[in-house]
Amino acid sequence: MNNYFFKAKEIFDNIEFVKTLKINLIDVAEESAICDFVVLKKHANYIGGLHGGVVAGVVDTIAFFPGKLLPSGMKLTTSGFNIKFFRPANLGDKLRAIAKIIYCGTRRITVNVDVFFKENKKIIANASVDLMVLK
Repeated sequence: MNNYFFKAKEIFDNIEFVKTLKINLIDVAEESAICDFVVLKKHANYIGGLHGGVVAGVVDTIAFFPGKLLPSGMKLTTSGFNIKFFRPANLGDKLRAIAKIIYCGTRRITVNVDVFFKENKKIIANASVDLMVLK
């Protein structure tokens, strides 16, 4: 593992929201980050599938963790968010989210996040997350 991962893991594992959702940080590179989670009963919507808000929460969390962002000490906040859902997920499904920086300016960063089934790589959701650099 690289230095980004260890710093990111230290931050990631101490976020109460991460603990609540039971998200696991898997890898961090300079321009990307990966996390996994299993759909649990507490993630369910009223019909028993994965609640879209949980997916949005995972997306908004992992978007901050590519190595050159939060693990390197940048102070950021979400300034915009667009998510599209393609298929549902159910209890017990194992999911992965991959965040990749697509633009990194001095004041604004855009991160693309794909969420998909780990087993067959079928996409569940795609999001574009805009981050604002705080001074």
